[in-house]
Amino acid sequence: MEPSTRAVFDLGRVRDAVAPVLASHGVTLVDLEWTTERERAGWTLRLTIEREDAVDAGGGVTLEDCADVSRDVSSVLDVEDLIPNHYNLEVSSPGLDRRLRTAAEFARFLGRTAKVKLSRPAPDGQRLLRGELLEAPEGQVAVLVDGKRIAVPFADVVEARLVFELPSQPKAKKGQRQGKEPAKESGQIRQLAEAAPRSGSKRSERGSEKRK
Repeated sequence: MEPSTRAVFDLGRVRDAVAPVLASHGVTLVDLEWTTERERAGWTLRLTIEREDAVDAGGGVTLEDCADVSRDVSSVLDVEDLIPNHYNLEVSSPGLDRRLRTAAEFARFLGRTAKVKLSRPAPDGQRLLRGELLEAPEGQVAVLVDGKRIAVPFADVVEARLVFELPSQPKAKKGQRQGKEPAKESGQIRQLAEAAPRSGSKRSERGSEKRK
């Protein structure tokens, strides 16, 4: 059954508790969420991580990185006992369609294609801008949409994500078959764990699964 009330605890203390774990693995925290979803029962603590020196949108982390961080974060949270109720722990990379939350992240990915949803229409009447991120004055976001530069206040941005685009493939000459390439993963790399404070643990191929 989906919980009807939001569990109350200090998310800032959770952030402080996991910071040394992330540092020991050479990763940084991109986002920390406490959420519940219709398709999944219960609450989820979701950590999004990336490598400190990552230059790609995906954050430079592997499934193994997520598994290791998930295991150690789960242990720390059990010891600290900061979350009073049963929850799912999810550790993932930002993904190639990563969300952009801060002005620094917009600046970091200048030149990349993004979708930007607005709380009110842009000067040309659009509420959804899709195009190349351009440099903008402080407090603004600029997008090149169909060859036109559109600038809006950063405060008007409701949600923004990078757009993953497959590189164009050269067309094969007539009568020549084009070889197949391995499929590329465009989504997030995730490691899931089920966690409950003060419980015993049982390892599985999906990570550290914990039950009461």
